[in-house]
Amino acid sequence: MLGLAFMSAVLGGAKMPAEQPDKVKVAVIEFTPGSDASIMTYEAKRQLQASIAFELYKSKRFDVVDVRHTRDASQADLAAVNGESTAAAVRVGKQLRVSYVLTGTVVEYNPQGSATLATRLVEVSTGKVKHTETISQQSISKVTTGGAAEMAAKVLKPLIQKLTDSLAALAF
Repeated sequence: MLGLAFMSAVLGGAKMPAEQPDKVKVAVIEFTPGSDASIMTYEAKRQLQASIAFELYKSKRFDVVDVRHTRDASQADLAAVNGESTAAAVRVGKQLRVSYVLTGTVVEYNPQGSATLATRLVEVSTGKVKHTETISQQSISKVTTGGAAEMAAKVLKPLIQKLTDSLAALAF
């Protein structure tokens, strides 16, 4: 339910202003699951992307591109965008007219209560990686069902907050 609330807010409930010149314009790309996250569902990947975008928006430091536009721009080349090369991320960033593209991999997704993300923030104008980070989170309380909603509330929400805090602290 928590994930659906994030998704609803990002996709329809909360209207994000079209342009906010004093904020860093960023696109959040759908993360690619690694081998230890292959059980992550399609819906969970999309929920993660929408939740990250929403938290960045809520931080008031970022002007975040609507995830529907980001998905349209990146789906054909998702593995390359999230891969080692920054060229694909820069192409998507230019198409979306953003300053930065946040890409990443879900390194671990364990429904028993842990997850790890490896992220990178690519500066579109230079093609350089401004920030990389690997963030892990254990469940904040006992996981009983291991379902998507419980993972979102007990693992992903605190993980996303750590990521948001880290990105919001960067000097742009």
